[in-house]
Amino acid sequence: MEKKKNEVSKKTWVIIFLLFLLTVISNADKAIIGFASVSIIKELGLSPEQWGVVGSVFFLLYSLSAVLGGSLADKIGAKKVIAGMVALWSIVQFSTIFVSSFTYLLVTRIILGAGEGPSYALAMTAASKYLPKEKLGIGLTLVSVGGPLGVAISAPALMHLIINYGWRSAFISTGVVGFLWIIVWLWIAKEKAITDTELVEKKGSAQLSPIQTETKFTSVLFSKNFILVALCGFATYWSFTIGLNWLPNYLENVRHLSEGTLKIVVALPWIMITLSQIIFSTISDRLYHKTKSMVKGRIFVLGPVMLAGAVSYFVGAMVSSNILAIVLLSLGLTFGCITLVMGPAILVDLVSPKHQGKIQGWFMALTSLGGIVGPYVTGYFIEHSANPAVGFQYAFQLCGLILLAFGGLVWLAVRPKETESSALLNVNSTNVI
Repeated sequence: MEKKKNEVSKKTWVIIFLLFLLTVISNADKAIIGFASVSIIKELGLSPEQWGVVGSVFFLLYSLSAVLGGSLADKIGAKKVIAGMVALWSIVQFSTIFVSSFTYLLVTRIILGAGEGPSYALAMTAASKYLPKEKLGIGLTLVSVGGPLGVAISAPALMHLIINYGWRSAFISTGVVGFLWIIVWLWIAKEKAITDTELVEKKGSAQLSPIQTETKFTSVLFSKNFILVALCGFATYWSFTIGLNWLPNYLENVRHLSEGTLKIVVALPWIMITLSQIIFSTISDRLYHKTKSMVKGRIFVLGPVMLAGAVSYFVGAMVSSNILAIVLLSLGLTFGCITLVMGPAILVDLVSPKHQGKIQGWFMALTSLGGIVGPYVTGYFIEHSANPAVGFQYAFQLCGLILLAFGGLVWLAVRPKETESSALLNVNSTNVI
């Protein structure tokens, strides 16, 4: 009986696939700005610091909308919120083709960020409601890898459109794809709500931990463990948005790769991210299943991988060989993105199912702050250094330092079952926020 309860139905896999496509489209939408950076900068006459602002403003409303979207999904359901969110960002993609000034470009990026803010959190929330805990790592990864795969899959096609038909054609294509996805989503998806009781039934005779049965949301939100995991996400998004907004520019203008080579190389780190997330989430699931410990199964995977990303950034920023630089910086970006999988899986153990939308929303809200700071700081270094190559070196090394600091803190200090269980047991479950 236990085996059957842990099986995943065909309908669930269909939903997981649709959520995978959601992250594919969302990240392709984000990646266009990096692919088109050289063309847009030339057309609008932007400085490196201005381009850094373009990358950062995307996240101005991203955090707020992530929190609001997660809370709204808990109230009216993820299906409706996701459909409205995709409609908004698809409309913005179409409006971007009329950009003719720096100000107009900033406005479109702010609105697009507001539309995409809840996307990852809602995808994780919706997926987690369909999956048994033993399948969370790989299940959430199958949704998450849509992010890097969205960039990798779309890179050659979007670069082809940009080079041959102008950068506006790429925005039109992604807007069309977004509306097609909405039609399929509304047709197939059904709301799925999982209560604490239902979760116990899925687990058979297994007992929920004190953290899982706790219903006071703020106890987790202001806990040391959540804050450290969110800071790890902050470091991840700093790295992630540098990869989206600046890496293609670096490879073209500093490493002087040809257009043909660039089409292939810009997809490399995103393919590597996909493979690494599948591998590490599988390892994490097996450790979790064997040890029944979130610390051993999740934290002890997250921390070391983040540190490996930090080392890759440090070394990759200094090597003279183009091949080594591409490989090492790709590894830095790859390992730095591990929080996008491990973070949501950890949060499932921190809060009860009824608050999953809110906690995932807050996680992405704090995480995305790295996306506000990272691109701008990178642009500042590039503009105010002796030359762009030196500026990029400083920016990559700073990114590595941040991954090292927060990845190390998570590895050493996040211990929910040792530090919080007794405190949560004493909270009155009637004090629901």
